Amino acid sequence: MFRIVLQLHGGGKGSTTTVQSYQPTAEERRLMNQAADYSEAVAPNALRLNDTARDLLWESLGSTKVDYNNLNNAAQSQISNANGLVAGLANGQLPEAYQQNMENAIKRGVTNSMGSLLTDLGSRGVINSSVMNTGVQGISDAAANAMTDAYTQNIGILSGLAGQMTDQSTAGITAAAAAQEAAQQPALNLWNASLGLNQGGTGTALAGVSGKGTTTSTQSNNGNGWLSGVGGLFGGIASAWCFAEDTLIKMADNTTKKIRHVVVGDKVLCPHKDGTETEETVTAVMTPHYAEVYIVVAKDRDGREHHCYTTSTQPLLCADGKFAQVKNIGMDKELYGGWKVVSIIHSGNRKVHDLKVTGDNNYYADGFIAKGGTEEW
Repeated sequence: MFRIVLQLHGGGKGSTTTVQSYQPTAEERRLMNQAADYSEAVAPNALRLNDTARDLLWESLGSTKVDYNNLNNAAQSQISNANGLVAGLANGQLPEAYQQNMENAIKRGVTNSMGSLLTDLGSRGVINSSVMNTGVQGISDAAANAMTDAYTQNIGILSGLAGQMTDQSTAGITAAAAAQEAAQQPALNLWNASLGLNQGGTGTALAGVSGKGTTTSTQSNNGNGWLSGVGGLFGGIASAWCFAEDTLIKMADNTTKKIRHVVVGDKVLCPHKDGTETEETVTAVMTPHYAEVYIVVAKDRDGREHHCYTTSTQPLLCADGKFAQVKNIGMDKELYGGWKVVSIIHSGNRKVHDLKVTGDNNYYADGFIAKGGTEEW
């Protein structure tokens, strides 16, 4: 928030350093702190919702196991069969099995009718060619009419069935898609909830009052260091060595803890100039207060950036084994461990903390090797 990059042109004689500093108003500071507190309170909830949504989504995708390729192949096969049926009907062709069944049914009817005719005539003692021919002709005409009626009716029935086959061919795909979407919806709801939590807070109020503070600018040509020659900017700042409240301190068990949560008696990892580390005990913690904070940005040998929020007077361990205050660190200054300082960014007035530890009184702060507090506080 309100970061202004220092325009740096190297150390050395005759170099020019321009420092621009923005001083937020009291209202801006209050809202900045409120926004930070809100973000810290909400972040765990948002992350929990996000993680839960992720697990649900992965599970929903895995549990439904929809094979859309097979569903599509089945649908295309059904559509092809329906189209083939329609094409045959357009040429007056009934499916062979369907036509055979229809003919068999009519033949059975004719056979039964013939049997009934003969039985009836025999029972009445009327058996002659004329009567028989008339009866058989009647049965034949009835069978022909039944065949014609059935053929016409079957054309319509089969045409309707072909249409139903086409309409229903994609039903499996639609049902599977709906099931998968329903399985994913709870996860999406949780995701949207997690995003919604991040949209509240004091952002709108802060935007309304931002830019109401003051900006100062100082130049120097004495060439001693990046931040030298700006006594007007740093003259009124206490010499306490400290870091912003969210700075991560490396504990003795290799975990990290925010500096504002470190308490007396905690065990921290203490680095030494010879490359060794020892477990040391926190003997005192500084009462938090507000101070001008700068972001020290350094790159390691792999090109990765590291940064810490600290005051201009905080000593950091350099590659030569000596501690140097941030304000006296020059361009491309190599810190211990091969990190090179590439820029310093003003970050405004922030709440800061510091520690005192046993032994060499050193500790890791966001990966930088820092000197612990002195007797000033």
